[in-house]
Amino acid sequence: MALSSNDFCPCGSGDKIRFCCGKHIVKELDKLSSAIEGEQYIATLKQVDSLIEEKGNLACLLAIKGIALMATGQIDAAQENALEFLDVEPENSTAWAQRAITSADEPHKVMEYVQKCLEHSSTEQIPQLILPAIQGVTDALFASGNLFAAFSHLTLASAISRGNQQAVMRMFEFVQNPDYPLLLKQRLPLPALTDGASYADAYEEISELSRRGAWFLALDKTEDLLEENKDDQVLMKAIAVLNTYLGQDEGADAWRDYLATIDNASADAIEAEAYAQMLENQSNPDVQPINRVLYYVADLDEVQELLVASDQARLVPSPGFSNEDPDNPPPRAIFVLTDRPQPQSGADLTLEQVPIGIASIYLFGKQTDREARIELVPSSIGGEQTAGDALTDLADGKLGKPDSSEEISQVPVLTDSMAWNPVFPEDTPQEKIQELSLEHRNTSLTKLFPKIKLAALEGMTPEEASVDFEGRIKLEACLLIIESNLQCRDHNATLNEVRESLNLNGFEAVDPSDVDLHQVPDIRLARYDVSKLNTQQLGDVYQRCYFVGFRRGFINAAEEIIKRDEKPPHVNMSDVYAALLESRDSLEGRLELVELAKAEISEQESPAAWLLREIPLRLMNQEAQAASDLIRKLETDHINEPGIAEQLYGLLVQMGVMNPDGTRATPSGPASDQSEGGIWTPGSDSNNAGDSEGSGLWIPD
Repeated sequence: MALSSNDFCPCGSGDKIRFCCGKHIVKELDKLSSAIEGEQYIATLKQVDSLIEEKGNLACLLAIKGIALMATGQIDAAQENALEFLDVEPENSTAWAQRAITSADEPHKVMEYVQKCLEHSSTEQIPQLILPAIQGVTDALFASGNLFAAFSHLTLASAISRGNQQAVMRMFEFVQNPDYPLLLKQRLPLPALTDGASYADAYEEISELSRRGAWFLALDKTEDLLEENKDDQVLMKAIAVLNTYLGQDEGADAWRDYLATIDNASADAIEAEAYAQMLENQSNPDVQPINRVLYYVADLDEVQELLVASDQARLVPSPGFSNEDPDNPPPRAIFVLTDRPQPQSGADLTLEQVPIGIASIYLFGKQTDREARIELVPSSIGGEQTAGDALTDLADGKLGKPDSSEEISQVPVLTDSMAWNPVFPEDTPQEKIQELSLEHRNTSLTKLFPKIKLAALEGMTPEEASVDFEGRIKLEACLLIIESNLQCRDHNATLNEVRESLNLNGFEAVDPSDVDLHQVPDIRLARYDVSKLNTQQLGDVYQRCYFVGFRRGFINAAEEIIKRDEKPPHVNMSDVYAALLESRDSLEGRLELVELAKAEISEQESPAAWLLREIPLRLMNQEAQAASDLIRKLETDHINEPGIAEQLYGLLVQMGVMNPDGTRATPSGPASDQSEGGIWTPGSDSNNAGDSEGSGLWIPD
């Protein structure tokens, strides 16, 4: 469809062509737009250069030229064009977008260009061209460790991408990552304005700027407002929030300025101090070095044999190093060095008996320009001496003194102090590993953590901070940060026992009756008595917590949802049951939940997914016949449903019933015939082994 003078101008001003670059250029713009749509970029460049010579540097022509230059990979020329574009239209969002996307400047400069683009945009007309620049800034911020700014840009890209699946999934993967504490990835909106505020219109403008990501300008305007409204809590918190979006070092001071105006014992105060600590640690982390120690070895083979024979060194199988670089060949072998010999069995292991990995040992053979060597990498800060002494003993005098030492990484002090590197005997049951891991975590938090000197506590230990007036709020915040991480991994995790040991108050269930949950941070949602939430609120809490991977929050809500007759209409019940399945510790509990799920969802959708989940559980419970029946039911009733054949096939391969090529697996034991209680397989009949006209299960190639 041909362009008209009433169409929006290609320059991105937001005005119609006749009010912008002029109706006299409409026919030419129509031809250029058609050429761009047809990916005729070389022809576009010839036409646009001719038009610029004839009509001058019109913004619409420069915008189209920039697109064609970038499409043909002429980035330097595109950058020059963007600068010319800005000379003509210094407040044009498209010009700033092209400046950002073509820039070879440092990430913080590109971030400024992105901000300029967003400042001069409207919420409805943010140039999609800016997305690659935002994504580039996001990557650079992640790489530099500026996680707050990285996450805010990630969220921004998702919001303005207009449903771009890649952008949305990238954000979802981040918020679902349990390695990031909830405080980092939860919603952090600007504070709501109090009724009757004299600056309501100005604050609405700030909120609008914030919504479209123009955070620098929003921050400037908020700081100007604060000059006129001294010590205003809303404005002080807004400044702290905007600084957090931008990952600014000043954010820590901003949060503490806000903290000074509110109740020191409130949840707001603890969260404000927590944000301050996280921003401080981001710019000046409390870390210490890990040093790699180098030993040259005359007889590497002999040392390797000694390590293989030792019960204090375990060979790492298939480490997966590439051998493509002839100048830097991979290690010949890698061992984990433990602090004690390996027990014969892990079946009855206690926490005190678990061997701990104290170092990794890398063995490198002789190279053209280098002797055979061993590289020793300790597992903890300052562990070089202990690990070196242990290696020397194992090498039985075949090692000389260390040749050199080199820093290879920086490790957070708190992480290092509480780290656990168990090396379990190979026969250790998974249940035992989980049991011991939980025991270690609880022991570390209650016994070890209180005695660690932390920079966040100004060099005090938690025990010391707990009896210090100013230190208590810092300690509460430190505990909140740790807890916000744990609760993204374990729905049962709390630090109430630690708080009790330090004479701090734990968190108890709160009545939500008079609370606007939309204004409540995600981290507090698990503290509310879910039984007192209405159906809509319950569903909202579940979805909010699930989205950010807050396991404690969404498991609490899910448990309440399945108890109620009235279900939240906006919640998928199959997803609720699936979330709960992972929370059940016992096999019996999982099977009970599966039966509830099948009964619930079969009224609205196919139970096939739940039959697939049930099969391995029945096998674990020694119910082979029940598993066979489930497989047959899937083949008979559900095999034509999307994805079911593939999933069933994958499950059968995983169970060892089928080979990856689709053939039936040959049992290794004597029980190769189909017998009572055996597993049904494609082409067999669970009730009659001789009946070959059974299932006809389709197995994809």
